Amino acid sequence: MYCKKLFLISLIILLSLFNSVSVAEETDSADIALISMDVQPSSAPGAPFVGTINVINSGNMTSMSRDVTFYLSTDSEISPDDYKTGTVKLSFLKPGESIYREIVGTVPLVLTPGNYTAGAILGPGFNLTPDRDVTNDIITGGLVEIQSSYARPQKWFNEKIADLIFNYSNKERTLRGLPELSRDLSLDAIALEHSSDMAERNFFDHTNPDGETPSDRALRHGYSQKRILADGSVFYGIGENIVKIPVEKNVYGFGEIMGDDPDQIADVAIESFLDSKPHREALLLPLHEKIGVGVAFDGTYYYVTQNFF
Repeated sequence: MYCKKLFLISLIILLSLFNSVSVAEETDSADIALISMDVQPSSAPGAPFVGTINVINSGNMTSMSRDVTFYLSTDSEISPDDYKTGTVKLSFLKPGESIYREIVGTVPLVLTPGNYTAGAILGPGFNLTPDRDVTNDIITGGLVEIQSSYARPQKWFNEKIADLIFNYSNKERTLRGLPELSRDLSLDAIALEHSSDMAERNFFDHTNPDGETPSDRALRHGYSQKRILADGSVFYGIGENIVKIPVEKNVYGFGEIMGDDPDQIADVAIESFLDSKPHREALLLPLHEKIGVGVAFDGTYYYVTQNFF
């Protein structure tokens, strides 16, 4: 009788341990989720293909290395049997951490002209960090037009670079304990106009050939340049940063700059601003609350304008 009771108690303990392990296996995971993706709207066989992916670790463990592969599909379903354009690696995301990654891939030569669906698939992970929810391991993007010959969708590239510069500007401010800037569409328009003007009329200056300064351009656009601060003092004026970046040349000591890599161009723009005292002060001025970014390309140079208020 004593042996039977001891056996039952041991069995109950074992079952309890088993249940504890089962619960742990169910709750401890590094659940990497594909949040969003963006790809250039057109390309051609053998030509560059730029895509970006945003992911988050919604689990409670730090993730191990995982690959995200980009595909082009002839239908709306994305699978590993589709046309692979490139892969990017994700490593050691902490619980709750989200990151952005870019990939500059290549369109397979076997593709024929037509419309394809872009998508991405998260590769398998290690057993040490199980992924409980595999339903968020596949994401579908927009349609991509594959043309017979390559013409860079420059408007998309310019807008992508501007978005990255906005994100990286706030990253630099956050690292220094400064408040983030909000994106202002009206300042975007002022900045884009100046970048386009510099590209079209082949000049590089805060004052354009007509004698307009940043404040003059803001005034012409009807943008208010006056703000009353918390202490009652008045903040007035528009801040401006500009940079001119040649592609495929050694510039600012950063090496070769490729026109088909928006992330690299945005990174060079931010580094050049930080390396110049007045530009750095404008980017990191605590009183600035808003930012606009405009990017233009003349075939050789990228022109970037940041306007602050």
